[in-house]
Amino acid sequence: MTSGPVFFYILMIGKYLALGSGQDVRCPLGFFPCGNVTKCLPQLLHCNGVDDCGNQADEDNCGDNNGWSLQLDKYFANYYKMSSPYPFKAETTECLVGSVPERCFCRGHELDCDAAHLPAVPSVSSNVTVMSLQWNFIRKLPPNGFKKYHRLQKLCLQHNQITSVSVSAFRGLRSLTKLYLSHNRITFLKPGVFEDLHRLEWLIIEDNHLSRISPLTFYGLNSLILLVLMDNALAHLPDKPLCKHMPRLHWLDFEGNHIHSLRNLTFISCSNLTVLVMRKNKISHLNENTFAHLQKLDELDLGSNKIENLPPHLFKDLRELSQLNISYNPIQKIQANQFDYLVKLKSLSLEGIEISNIQQRTFRPLVNLSHIYFKKFQYCGYAPHVRSCKPNTDGISSLEDLLANVIQRVFVWVVSAVTCFGNIFVICMRPYIRSENKLHAMSIISLCYV
Repeated sequence: MTSGPVFFYILMIGKYLALGSGQDVRCPLGFFPCGNVTKCLPQLLHCNGVDDCGNQADEDNCGDNNGWSLQLDKYFANYYKMSSPYPFKAETTECLVGSVPERCFCRGHELDCDAAHLPAVPSVSSNVTVMSLQWNFIRKLPPNGFKKYHRLQKLCLQHNQITSVSVSAFRGLRSLTKLYLSHNRITFLKPGVFEDLHRLEWLIIEDNHLSRISPLTFYGLNSLILLVLMDNALAHLPDKPLCKHMPRLHWLDFEGNHIHSLRNLTFISCSNLTVLVMRKNKISHLNENTFAHLQKLDELDLGSNKIENLPPHLFKDLRELSQLNISYNPIQKIQANQFDYLVKLKSLSLEGIEISNIQQRTFRPLVNLSHIYFKKFQYCGYAPHVRSCKPNTDGISSLEDLLANVIQRVFVWVVSAVTCFGNIFVICMRPYIRSENKLHAMSIISLCYV
């Protein structure tokens, strides 16, 4: 630990500590104001969990709500609600779908058959609007199994044992807006399987065994906004326009697959896409024009892949991007002009990357950047205009954060106390112990004093 940087920060903090209104206060590069007081604190004291300003201003607005969470509010949360164990929103408790299977119950036009040990889709009256069939033993979705449910708006089939889906399984579901097929064993979806689902807005196929998809698989999904294909076995994306039949698609999630590369034609028809998640795949190569048609993209997540090099103008068309994650890739160098086009970027994650050629020039064009994440806390000095930089410290290099963990502090105090007691005991007892080697005895006592 060196005292030089600590002393420098103490001097700078004292210089800019004053009373009065700080609404128009201007702080030097690397320092940020404390709200409504004329006090500036260095970058490392902001968003560190400690009220260094005295008015909590340095800990306000520290949450990184950019990217998908902001898009969720903008496109979905005001209009829809996520799936829950109890999907009922009916105004009446009276069952209006006629007789229901054993272990099922209903309210209004909404049917709940979760964990009812059902081997197949039950048959109820055609006026049902919500059907939840989670945690059952359904293995197949046969042809026209839902054909009579013209009013069905939400269908939950998570956590079954579905392996086979007939091409006409969802025929007749013209009012369906949400379809959940997660946590099953589906290996293939035939082209046209969603042909009748013209009003479908959410399609969740997480944690299945899909190994390939075709743009024709999504034929008919004219209203689809959200498509989640997380944790499947996809090794390749089609070398054809993926969103050809999904013109309104905003959110596309391929996290946790085995995708090796992104092809130039894949996203050419995804012009309305705002969130693209490709993390935890095996992507090793990116073409310069891969994202050229995603001009409305707000979040791009490429974290935890095998990307070694970033093409010079990879992000040149992503001028609306507010969050970029390229963390935990084996990237060795980032070109100085790599992020020049990302004028609206607010959050940048570079965790797990050893940047050998890091320089301030790389981050200077990112004037709207509010959150940045590095592998080493020393890198924060190359982005002094960014208020929230993580990690703030390595835990031992500054006086304030030295042994910040409570367990570490207790352990050090215990060791220190035992050491001090032992030294005092030796100093006090040594004069009473007869020793033939007086020089050796004096050396021991001197070491105890030290």
